[in-house]
Amino acid sequence: MNVLEVKNISKKYKNLEVIKDISLEVKEGETLVILGPSGSGKSTLLRCISDLEKIDLGSIKKETTGVVFQDFNLFPHLSVKQNITESLIYVLKKSKEEADEIAIELLKKMGIEDKADVYPCSLSGGQKQRVSIARALATNPKIICMDEPTSALDPELVGEVLKVIKDLAKENRTMVIVTHEIKFAEEVADRVIFMDGGIIIEEGTPEEVIKNPKNKRTREFLKRYISIKEDKMEKLDINKVEPKDVIKFFEEISKIPRKSGNEEGIKNYLVEFAKKRNLQVYEDENFNVIIKKNASKGKENNEPIALQAHTDMVCEKRADIKHDFEKNPIILYKDEDYIRANGTTLGADNGIGVAQILAILDSKDLKIPKIEAIFTVQEETTMIGAKEIDLSNLESKKIISLDGGKEGKILVGSANCLEWKSKVEKKYIEPPKNLVEYELKYSNFKGGHSGGNIGDIRRGNPIKLGISILKELKDVYIKEIFGGSQVNVIPRNFVVKFLAKPEKIRKVKALIKEQKEFYENVVIEVNETSSEGKCLSKEVTDRIIDFIYNYENGALEYINNNVILSCNMAAINEDEKYVSIEYSTRANDLNLRDKYLERLEKLVNKNKLEVYWKQELKGVNQDVNNILIQRCSEVYKKMYKKNLEKMITQGVVEGGFFADKIENLEYVCIGPNTEDVHSPNERISINSLQNTYLYLKEILSEA
Repeated sequence: MNVLEVKNISKKYKNLEVIKDISLEVKEGETLVILGPSGSGKSTLLRCISDLEKIDLGSIKKETTGVVFQDFNLFPHLSVKQNITESLIYVLKKSKEEADEIAIELLKKMGIEDKADVYPCSLSGGQKQRVSIARALATNPKIICMDEPTSALDPELVGEVLKVIKDLAKENRTMVIVTHEIKFAEEVADRVIFMDGGIIIEEGTPEEVIKNPKNKRTREFLKRYISIKEDKMEKLDINKVEPKDVIKFFEEISKIPRKSGNEEGIKNYLVEFAKKRNLQVYEDENFNVIIKKNASKGKENNEPIALQAHTDMVCEKRADIKHDFEKNPIILYKDEDYIRANGTTLGADNGIGVAQILAILDSKDLKIPKIEAIFTVQEETTMIGAKEIDLSNLESKKIISLDGGKEGKILVGSANCLEWKSKVEKKYIEPPKNLVEYELKYSNFKGGHSGGNIGDIRRGNPIKLGISILKELKDVYIKEIFGGSQVNVIPRNFVVKFLAKPEKIRKVKALIKEQKEFYENVVIEVNETSSEGKCLSKEVTDRIIDFIYNYENGALEYINNNVILSCNMAAINEDEKYVSIEYSTRANDLNLRDKYLERLEKLVNKNKLEVYWKQELKGVNQDVNNILIQRCSEVYKKMYKKNLEKMITQGVVEGGFFADKIENLEYVCIGPNTEDVHSPNERISINSLQNTYLYLKEILSEA
């Protein structure tokens, strides 16, 4: 028998539609768990079911409900027992004696009978939530609604509340629970709903939704909480995916370790590829490679054209993944429309560009002009490949780079990039006796490309966030600090051990709660800890905190929705003598950059940072009227009946260095849709790759 029937309900707050045409049913004795990211509408749905919000459209038929709130909502001026008896006496009109008897029985059930006469202020968070559950049970409702019943609790208190809820489930109580506790949902739920964007994306048993999610969005959400075995994804069968010729070469090069700075293996592969096909090949001491293929019959008099990609990749992985980027191959998986790896970066940036060029060079059917293929190294780190490569024997004045990441867009300008590594010399003191040691830990942030993803504020920067909390504490001493990975990657993690007054930790937890509410599905926690050894002096601690706190991070300037000035607080690490900080800035407008650099220099000097490494990576000057752009635009319009979008990027491409080597160079950059590059969630759209490769072949055929 259904005790709850929700039919086509919708709810708006002003112009924001939070719930969109939702329908669901709950049977008597069933436990329904609602999962979803922050802002998905799950709590609003629960409030509508509980009559705490009025719906705008649709209908809800239900039995009586009791509500358990995430913030307890106990009456502070009433004792624990009175919090439970109030509704019994004033709503159900029971006598005080009968109400007291019910309250005591419920408190026994919750394991806190001895707290009957105390006030909520003297209870732990776990005890308060158990009182809240007892109060919800007091009126014997047919349905118990729980909104994030453990979200306001310290980690050590979560278990006691979850045990109570599990016991209720065993009694066949009807419950509708909104939670982020995925393992708990798996254990307690009869049925699970996953919501996003105000609609139900997927529903079924815990086995179906949590262990075997079908929807891509559900899987992306769950991967931030639990390790979904990658063998549930389908290993890529290159015979079943188009374009087969490109995928074949991408699979082959994915077997070759090619971390930036370790390109000898891929260089050897490319040279052997050329020799087997009797193509002209050149290599240099940096492992750059140039391969030339003569024009097809009838195209001998056409102007040669160069194709370019870089052979190295960024190497990032999830903490639970054991993968040696110096030895292990990248295994390719098919995930609906995407190709991805097993918890590591995929290397589609820019392995998929390399693969497309190899497919062109290998083709016997294409009618194309002479092709000069340029394969550069260390694009992701030093740019030494683009800086040092000799292009003097190149005939072409036109280069198409395949390092783009957005279908339907053509790069016509890229950012200048400055990168730094600075250090602060350590000075140690004995830990002050009146302070307690804590560990503040951030993980599960999205990370990503510090150029391509820097405008997405929802990614967050855990180093900046953690330091902002230490800044609030003021009287604090750093003991250990590390986070991030490399200068062109948005950090995904941060850990700092620090000493502070214990009464300040309540403020820390409040700030953590605010951060977790904004940044979707991240892990942020603070725990008391203890370790041997000294701490950094107050002076050194303050310099580190002040620099990072005042460092201008993220997207700073826009034009027409394009980021044109940005900064990335990338990494912080320490050795025996120094704390090292890595950071960068990217600019499409050099005047804006120079004004920013004045501010940065003052901040560096104020905090006495020693800059021990820096480099400048050249941008590509905008040139929207060159012949190559016009040709690419005309071909795209003919193929897809729409305009090719010209774009500038905060990413750094190698065209700026090539322009110094080739007079009157015309340079563009294109590529298929790749998502979350420079992160373990990197993936490439198969459909977009098909479209982009067809487009590339058509450009060359008409050249």
